[in-house]
Amino acid sequence: MKPSINVVLVSLLLLIDVISVCHGGGGGRGGGLSPVFYDKSCPQIERIVRNITWSMVAENSTMAPKLLRMHYHDCFVRGCDASLLLDSIRGNPAEKEAIQNSNIRGYEVIDEIKTRLEEKCPGIVSCADILALVARDAVSYQFGRPMWQVLTGRKDGRVSLSSEASINLPSAGANFTTLNQQFIGLGLNIIDLVALSGAHTIGVAHCAVFQRRLNVTGKGDIDPTLDPEYAEFLRTQCTNPGVAVALDANSSASFDSHYFAGLRQNKGLLRSDAALLTDRRSAYIVRRFEKFPVFMTYFGKSMKKMGSIGVITREEDGGEIRKNCRTIVTSLPGTDHFPGPLHHRVEKFTTEMKKHKVVVTGKIDPQKVLKKLRKKTGKRVEIVVDKEEQPKDASAEGNLTKPNVCPPFFDCFKESEILFMLSDENPNACCIMW
Repeated sequence: MKPSINVVLVSLLLLIDVISVCHGGGGGRGGGLSPVFYDKSCPQIERIVRNITWSMVAENSTMAPKLLRMHYHDCFVRGCDASLLLDSIRGNPAEKEAIQNSNIRGYEVIDEIKTRLEEKCPGIVSCADILALVARDAVSYQFGRPMWQVLTGRKDGRVSLSSEASINLPSAGANFTTLNQQFIGLGLNIIDLVALSGAHTIGVAHCAVFQRRLNVTGKGDIDPTLDPEYAEFLRTQCTNPGVAVALDANSSASFDSHYFAGLRQNKGLLRSDAALLTDRRSAYIVRRFEKFPVFMTYFGKSMKKMGSIGVITREEDGGEIRKNCRTIVTSLPGTDHFPGPLHHRVEKFTTEMKKHKVVVTGKIDPQKVLKKLRKKTGKRVEIVVDKEEQPKDASAEGNLTKPNVCPPFFDCFKESEILFMLSDENPNACCIMW
């Protein structure tokens, strides 16, 4: 029997991808990323990330799939910008609050790595780059060496919306057409779809996610694409929706290619797994990926491409370097001072991120500072100005007003669209808020 034109085209695509891998070619939209981005600014980054990640995985093997999944869920929503890591603020639930992310674990690992890097290289390494490196190292622990190259140079995003996660993350119940369209929309191809699905060789899924396959019409009938014996096994396991079952029926504790052998035995746990056999092109790739060296080569390449989705590499595009991966920087992104001619009169400032406060010492024009911060942030920011450093005629200019009595925190008055008040925490300062 002659091979179909689709299979021939996929074979050619696989060959092209191999050539690209051999010559260091990348994919996706990763302009500005580099394998040597931190060589001078933070040369110890990979060692620090690897040591902490491997220590965590050695202590708890279930951490590897969790950290890998975290990077995947981040990149598929707004690109690889660490928006998944941001905590919700009042009135704005973040991505991590979406039901698809309710079982994401491993935030504490990222926090520990970020804390260590801030000690060694303050204000240099982005949380988005940490996620990409951690995902690689979580998989690589088993092999004792890095399994693919990670390009770095990402900036952190400033927006995180639960609603976007609900829309953009692929569903465990999606069919092949839907999955393929989602991947194409992100600059990924059918090979990437199958390769990245291979991440399911480790990790678990809760019964609630796939239980409908065990009772398709409500009459106890199983999904016909599911192996009957495997389906009965799943029924014995799923005594309640919260029970976790291995995604790879053959070897869930090891990162290998047994997942693909399981698919061909109709033991794909999720409908989205089984969907890979419903298209001749993806089914052909599944067969090819049963050989681990082939799968691992393409998995590394696809992870590299995924890690380049929608990256932000410039502050002008809304990027920043967070000090804390859970919170956006409320000052000018990625700096420890006000740069440029607009703020040449400001000598220094520090940022207390949890309080959204900028403490400024020096001669400033609050209107200019406020205008810049309004443009760069969507949050209310408090600017604490040292009064003793202000010009003597500041009040006369209308830049600062000094009440005789410190008002309560929100008992402010308005002047030129800026609220001024005295700070109870710092009686020698005035606060500018909006």
